[in-house]
Amino acid sequence: MSNPKIILASASPRRSELLKNMGYSFSVMPADIDESRLLRDKTPSDYVKRLSLLKAEKILAVNPDSVVIGVDTIVALGNDIFGKPSDYEEFRFFMHRLSGNTHQVYTGLSVVDKNRVVNDFIRSDVTFATMSESDIEGYWATGEPADKAGGYAIQGIGGSFIKCVSGSVSSIIGLPQAELREILNSFL
Repeated sequence: MSNPKIILASASPRRSELLKNMGYSFSVMPADIDESRLLRDKTPSDYVKRLSLLKAEKILAVNPDSVVIGVDTIVALGNDIFGKPSDYEEFRFFMHRLSGNTHQVYTGLSVVDKNRVVNDFIRSDVTFATMSESDIEGYWATGEPADKAGGYAIQGIGGSFIKCVSGSVSSIIGLPQAELREILNSFL
């Protein structure tokens, strides 16, 4: 019997690139879900685990003979979650909060097929340098922060503001490669 089809339930080009670099053949089917934070999402880890599982299950429902990967990444400072900034003012608020502080990046990772469910999260700590107003304004002007959780990309220009990382860099980018490989090995 051949291996089941792998589907990445994400439109993120960064996630696709990371999965491709792992050597897997897969297709991409973004899962459109309601990403509102619910009362039962008491912690950032609860939130990303729920979202990653919802994404995976939604795609599995229409592809029952596949192995589906659902992923969700957020930036958090304490219990405050920083999504994609809606405008410059929100981005500026994010940067002032993150500047000079250590925050957490949580990535929910779910792998499902018709018989099994793995639903977990990876937490990494990221320490930002202190950013000046001109740093913040200049970074926004690059266009990079607009569609990134927390308003920055560690793998891009935003990496120049990172002093220290403890945890998985690939998870911060959006796909925890080592953890995913271990899970996929148990499914395939």
